[in-house]
Amino acid sequence: MERYDDKREERPASGHRTSRRGFIGATAGAAAAVGLGTRRSPARAAQSDSDATLEVWGFDEGRLAFATAASQLPVFKDKYPNVTVNFRQFPFAEMHDKLLAALVSGRGAPDIAEVEIARFSQFLKGDRVPFLALNDRIGAEIENVYRPAATDPWSYNGQIYGLGNELNAVVLTYRQDIMDQLGIETPFETWDQVIAAGKQIAADGETKTFAVHDIAFGDFFQMAQHAGTSFFDAEGNYQGTNPLAVQALQFVRDLVHVHGVAGIAPADAQNEWQGPAYYAAFKANKFTMLWGPPWHLGRLISDVPEQAGKWAVQKLPTGLGESRPTANFGGTGQCITEQSENQDIAYDLLAAGNLTAEGVLFDFSARTVYPAYIPAYERPELQAPSEYFSGAQLGPLYASVAPELPPFNQSPSFYDATQAMNRIVITPVMNQKAEPEAALQELGEEIADLQS
Repeated sequence: MERYDDKREERPASGHRTSRRGFIGATAGAAAAVGLGTRRSPARAAQSDSDATLEVWGFDEGRLAFATAASQLPVFKDKYPNVTVNFRQFPFAEMHDKLLAALVSGRGAPDIAEVEIARFSQFLKGDRVPFLALNDRIGAEIENVYRPAATDPWSYNGQIYGLGNELNAVVLTYRQDIMDQLGIETPFETWDQVIAAGKQIAADGETKTFAVHDIAFGDFFQMAQHAGTSFFDAEGNYQGTNPLAVQALQFVRDLVHVHGVAGIAPADAQNEWQGPAYYAAFKANKFTMLWGPPWHLGRLISDVPEQAGKWAVQKLPTGLGESRPTANFGGTGQCITEQSENQDIAYDLLAAGNLTAEGVLFDFSARTVYPAYIPAYERPELQAPSEYFSGAQLGPLYASVAPELPPFNQSPSFYDATQAMNRIVITPVMNQKAEPEAALQELGEEIADLQS
């Protein structure tokens, strides 16, 4: 795999950051764990004599390991023994900008590109979407995926332009050992119970529940979905000023400034979501709860290993808007560009990784990524208890809440809106310099200007 990388990181990709040595080790070890080298599909496809070369671009080493493993699966390799697949890694922003420039110019794009959920919106602004529509190719397999995670973020005007393997369903996790020490009953049924517990936890003047971000929109984004709304409606129109959105933003702010149970997350321009200072605070017992998707919980396992067995996990409590038991946060999809001269082969590579149990279980083994492919949840790997999370069976938990994931409505303005949201809404509101409703109204005016 060719690599064009530096230390810049625009926003967190789902999953762990992996060293070069870790990438190689994870690829080999995880492949062995799920039997990539020995398993055979029940029905083998007719072999192709194509000697084509596919180009795949990505920005995250762990995700490119997932794509590499898919290219070695028998379902793909047996059909295309002479096909070469080249994988190239670039920094996050550079890859998306380079891809956009290639697609606009009409030359130089890869066959497949890994496109992050928010940056996908930047490819929707022209007179056509420069990716291959996958609806017909996916066919009946659409019933085997959780659409809000697997296809919605890379869909527009009824067409599916990408496939994602990650089920980024949001749940609540907390330090069960501290709850037990304080005599706090769990699991929590309501947010009021969480807040009451938080006041006990914060009574020492040193400890908080949640680390709420004041330079990134993710906490509000998750709670807005949990409350029953989204930034954009099905037609791509901004709807962030509705009462549920206002209630969600007020809830997040009040955890810090009214109830006093949450603190501002340690962050900086290079690590706006979860940098070293963020996990150092968890290590120091400064924060004891979080809501987030599997990739966020997975970073506790890798970055705070000494707290194994001290955390518990559950669906989101009730008491905020419609109180969906989960939300959706993060994701990267694989898209086939319109410039690809090998679109059938490219799609078969996407399907091998995203629409087979063997494909998605590689990423589970390597990065603890729970899959958006429903049949995989029948496999024992996803039924096993988690030692880190006090023996909880995370697979069944995610499978139980995933059908309640809210639809994701994409818009050509989504990326620009999130950047403006950080500036106009999140930072002022979380620093008590603006009221939630007024800030969301101001954001709506800016988005209207962007769309005009």
